[in-house]
Amino acid sequence: MPKNRRITEEMVLNAAAEIVRAEGTEALNVRSLAKALDCSTQPIYSIFKNMEGLWRALMGEAKAKYRKHIDDFLRQGGRSNYEAYGMGFVSFAKEEQGLFRYLFLSGKGTPDPFLDDIEGEMMTLYHMPEETAAAFHADMAVFSFGLAVLVNKQADALSEEQIAEAFKRQFYALYAFYFPNRERFWEKA
Repeated sequence: MPKNRRITEEMVLNAAAEIVRAEGTEALNVRSLAKALDCSTQPIYSIFKNMEGLWRALMGEAKAKYRKHIDDFLRQGGRSNYEAYGMGFVSFAKEEQGLFRYLFLSGKGTPDPFLDDIEGEMMTLYHMPEETAAAFHADMAVFSFGLAVLVNKQADALSEEQIAEAFKRQFYALYAFYFPNRERFWEKA
């Protein structure tokens, strides 16, 4: 390692994210980080006192990258915010495979760190009572999670257009189930 090279927290987190992306969570340890950073383990331990601290920071990094995927779809327009959340979730699973597995499949993350935002969108956009929004989203989440795991394991399984169409079909089916007497807003278009 060059004598004047200072290892920063950002460098460690970026290297950790790259290892998880490429090789999965099993490959991440202090030695693999030191090798990726071309340094000894000492700078890593001086930044993170232990691996638990590193894992917590990596969880924050994974949530930030997940949020970026959602925000990218929200900015694109052309779809409801609720659909943008779903598309961002599946996009994250497809493009950030290791971080998706860490955040959603490792048992260390939360079910969805933006659940309150998502259910709030449903109550606002579709005039759903809170309990109905929670139940509707729970049903939709099962479907979304299945799509996410599919593209996480096989990135070319579905195109973005196919994913968007699948979301629409499932959403419309659930909407008709939960609100059998409401007008089908999509049929007016």
